[in-house]
Amino acid sequence: MKLKVRPDDFRVDELMRLNLQPQGRFSIYQLEKRLWNTMDALDVIQRKYHLKGIARAGLKDRYSHSTQFVSAVGDGPGLIQEENFSLRLLGRSDEPVSLDRMIGNRFRLTLRDMKPEEAAAVERNLPAVRKQGFANYYDEQRLGSARHGAGFVAQKLILGHYNGALKLYMATTSAFDDAETRRFKTYAAEHWGDWRDCLKQAKSEFVSVLLYLKDNPKDFEGAVLRIRHDLLELFLNAYQSYIWNETLAQLVTSFGLKTVAVPYAAGELLFYLELSPEAQEFFRESEIPVASHKAVVPNERIGRALNTALTREGLTLRDMKLPFRSRGVFFKPYTRAGVVKPEKLHVSEPAPDDLYPRMKKMTLSFTLPPGSFATVLIKRLMV
Repeated sequence: MKLKVRPDDFRVDELMRLNLQPQGRFSIYQLEKRLWNTMDALDVIQRKYHLKGIARAGLKDRYSHSTQFVSAVGDGPGLIQEENFSLRLLGRSDEPVSLDRMIGNRFRLTLRDMKPEEAAAVERNLPAVRKQGFANYYDEQRLGSARHGAGFVAQKLILGHYNGALKLYMATTSAFDDAETRRFKTYAAEHWGDWRDCLKQAKSEFVSVLLYLKDNPKDFEGAVLRIRHDLLELFLNAYQSYIWNETLAQLVTSFGLKTVAVPYAAGELLFYLELSPEAQEFFRESEIPVASHKAVVPNERIGRALNTALTREGLTLRDMKLPFRSRGVFFKPYTRAGVVKPEKLHVSEPAPDDLYPRMKKMTLSFTLPPGSFATVLIKRLMV
């Protein structure tokens, strides 16, 4: 099975409560894009069009056709049109775009190059997913900074291993890197410590860090603080997401449910096939906290699962904080549902695939709550 063969094979539209009005402190925009990730598109908008205080609720995948909402402080242009993305002014508001105002995401996906048994698996699993939902894991996109499989920048930072964190960031290649990034990371790995030489090869993302190291070659902590704050936040989010996944897997295991393990970039996702009445009640009543030194653990079962996940990392909940201060960069405490049900889930009959002769394609449409991954739902339907 193949997903995201074309951008329009993965269509996602953000759903949000917007209080639009003629006047207000914030300009509210809709960003429509293909072949751009959200952060890169907003970086271009901020630098080229000088919009101030840009805020967004979520991140949308590069390999998709997506719409989402963003806000900027003050006035801005009515329309920005660039190759493969546009920004259209919708109106004004007294409130910025934020996750608190997000309702969810509406998806329309085309699964291609399907074997008969894969199409049969989707049809077989559909009733159970409609009835009992699926385990609400984070998927690989959220763990993007660790998809090389060499570890997590955030774990190195917690332990004060700043040199190791920088190596993971700037000198560890991933199959998901573009060619330019891969070339630089390979060069940096071979010339680690030769900061002047690395600087000559560097992409713009790494320049400020390398400029600092050129003048302060042993101050790795200071170099870490030159990483863009939004990237540092993504490193922390990735590690919290991985530990959360491991915690959820422990909880699923604790009920003795029949499960299937599906591999992903950071290990395995453990999917239940059917929830027992006890498990249904638990997941209906309990939200699972992410790992943070400020996390509130609501019950003993979750405490055991979280402790098991952290122990495997050589950490405790109290350790989930950074040994340095950087404004706005910390392990934020929040909770997340362990099980979600897709709304308005419709699946087409298998049909001949126009791109892959003798193979099948299927189209799925559904809505998920904020932060839930359509790709995880597909993994569950394919087991």
